[in-house]
Amino acid sequence: MNKTIDLPFNKRKRQLNKQQNRDSIILASRKVFTEKGLDSSNVREIVSEAGLGSGTFYNYFDDKVEVFLVIVNRLINEFSNFIIPEINKAKTFDELVSIAFSSWFNWISNDAENYIFFKNNKKYILDLKWLGQNSKEYQNFNKKLLEVTVNMSKIVRFPQNDISLMVTSVIAVSVNLGDQLLERNDLEPSEVSLFATKLFLKGL
Repeated sequence: MNKTIDLPFNKRKRQLNKQQNRDSIILASRKVFTEKGLDSSNVREIVSEAGLGSGTFYNYFDDKVEVFLVIVNRLINEFSNFIIPEINKAKTFDELVSIAFSSWFNWISNDAENYIFFKNNKKYILDLKWLGQNSKEYQNFNKKLLEVTVNMSKIVRFPQNDISLMVTSVIAVSVNLGDQLLERNDLEPSEVSLFATKLFLKGL
């Protein structure tokens, strides 16, 4: 039974309005954060972009960081749903590493809006310590990635190293080279992916 349909009309309307307001704030925040970055944005700009009253924001979020995390968590979930099936296609350890790097670098580059959002907010998005402390979705992604890698190690020959450390190392290399990819105009995702794969598997 649909609880929303069973509610009186006025209550249903209020619920829909609340959801629409919240969604409008999130969309407006995404636009403002993409254009200016979190640090240079303020709540006044967000509600103006959303076409809502200045006090409306605080009915849904405590501050701009809270809505920023909603956006970041959605992106992490989107990336998780993209990369985990890709990783599962690997038949060798080398393929696993190559797929992990190429998936990340292509994903942050291929969508123009995502690319600018990442670039203008990389101070937070590429800060693994900050993500680990603030994003439950990032924590869940780490667990999923480690679980998939451990399961693959049972059927694919892996180097005799600590798997958790290897996963952490891949993430660290991805983040640091991703920073370079976002900053420089002379780099292509494929070029960075090849470099990262070679660095991780063979060293320089």
